[in-house]
Amino acid sequence: MSIKLDGLSKAYHAEDWVLRDVQAEIESGEFFAIVGPSGCGKSTLLRMIAGLIPISAGELTIDGQVATNLPPKDRKLTMVFQSYALFPFLSVTDNVGFGLKARKFPAAEVADRVNRALELVNLTEFKDRKPRDLSGGQRQRFALARAVASDAKICLMDEPLSNLDAQLRVKMRTELRNLQQKLGLTVIYVTHDQVEAMTMADHIMVLHDRHVQQIGTPLEIYSQPVNTFVASFFGAPRMNLLPARVSGDEELTLAQTLKLPLPRPLAVADYTVGIRPNALTILPRDTATPNVQVQTVEYLGANMLLETQLADGTALELVGDPAMAYRPGEQLAVKITGTVYVFDAQGQAQFILKEGMTNGSRTQRSQVAANR
Repeated sequence: MSIKLDGLSKAYHAEDWVLRDVQAEIESGEFFAIVGPSGCGKSTLLRMIAGLIPISAGELTIDGQVATNLPPKDRKLTMVFQSYALFPFLSVTDNVGFGLKARKFPAAEVADRVNRALELVNLTEFKDRKPRDLSGGQRQRFALARAVASDAKICLMDEPLSNLDAQLRVKMRTELRNLQQKLGLTVIYVTHDQVEAMTMADHIMVLHDRHVQQIGTPLEIYSQPVNTFVASFFGAPRMNLLPARVSGDEELTLAQTLKLPLPRPLAVADYTVGIRPNALTILPRDTATPNVQVQTVEYLGANMLLETQLADGTALELVGDPAMAYRPGEQLAVKITGTVYVFDAQGQAQFILKEGMTNGSRTQRSQVAANR
């Protein structure tokens, strides 16, 4: 079942907007992630879609039917929350089938749906246990089983994995994605974790400051960010954002020290240049003039993260080889060897420079909210 959000907005008081003009089209069977920092309106938007809070402006369409004012029970969707919301005094089987019984489904159909749902999440052997006897991962699976048993084709998920430890989250990401594809569910998934969104979603909506910043595939969001917020929010380690200026000589001066030739003239103005740490190469010692000083070193296993500083004091993060044993205080020579993003003074993307290119590539923008 498809979903269309046409200008959805929410205000709790006059002109006190928490969401403005949210536009999106979610295809049937798609895994659609909503990502953003805490307090940006992710859960509010999900509850508007579910019908748990009223929509202040705009129109919601579910499977071609206007659903803006439909009661939740008529929207043909189910919801999985961060908390498992399992009745502690009921068995797993009774928890999964509780909603079906409340809706007066025949006992035989309830039993059939519950058994199929438990089989899908690979937890049939635990069906007679109480929630207190389950691990965190098993409780979340049972919460998913309850959603599956409802037979709804749309599932809304509000940070369902955030209570799990790191290893279990990785495992559950794979299980959740496989289950969604197997059942052909349309999933809208809220998370503050950009890794969850990047690894599971077909498309990602980035929310910030009450507005949609960008909608695109994980690759588009990562490689074609439309502004500095999206650029810095996605990717680990985070993108370096450096002050830059064009002074009329077709060169971009970064942090008052580094020069970057431009493929085409730019207006004389201040800019911001974005460079991911893996787009910077540390040159072998004593082969070039040093241009950064190492401040801190963080060992990450396969590589190490270096916090360095340019001559003017601007911070620059690099990824290095642990075998090189870089030390705080050491002077290094660094070269830009990967993609460079150029943003204007307002933080909006201007163009992308790729290593080896002779012409600047203007960003091919994915869907962005307009008319702010």
